[in-house]
Amino acid sequence: MIYRKTTKELLGESLHELAHKKPVDKITVREITDNCGMSAGTFYHHFHDKYELIAWIYNYQLEDIFLDFCEGNESWRQALFDMVTILDSDRSFYKNALTNTVGQNSFFQSAHERSVGLLTGMIINASGGNADEEMIFDAKFYLRGISFTIIDWFFNGSDCSTEKLADHLYRAMPEKLRPFLMYNGGEEK
Repeated sequence: MIYRKTTKELLGESLHELAHKKPVDKITVREITDNCGMSAGTFYHHFHDKYELIAWIYNYQLEDIFLDFCEGNESWRQALFDMVTILDSDRSFYKNALTNTVGQNSFFQSAHERSVGLLTGMIINASGGNADEEMIFDAKFYLRGISFTIIDWFFNGSDCSTEKLADHLYRAMPEKLRPFLMYNGGEEK
């Protein structure tokens, strides 16, 4: 079967290609659309601005991983490994996005908020709506730790492999989250 790319995917590929040549904050919507043969109107039909597109690129990949975890198709440890692998395999793009977006346009902030939303939503759902304030705090704290650890790994040239980094992130899981994050993929509680 032939897979036809969506407009969002084409715009994402266009931005991605341009980001290998210049900082993302210097890329214009016009450059993005010209690069893939679309109009600015088409772009704005799908995205508010290029920063929303940057976040979409990451979230598009992240949500597939998270969905696989939530459906029981892979373990949390595997989900962490997959996430780190995606970031590592496209390190130059994500370093560009982290370095050249700030404030309300921060890639870090939007990616982190989406991750928190996905994880806290899953915990609330898995607990039957009985997730307490401490569980939600732990989830946010844990994801903040994951985010900053990955940034440190990106920018400080750590020789830590993706496998080892995923193991470190997995072992750092707060105790209250273990019943929700260790039930998939044959992991022991």
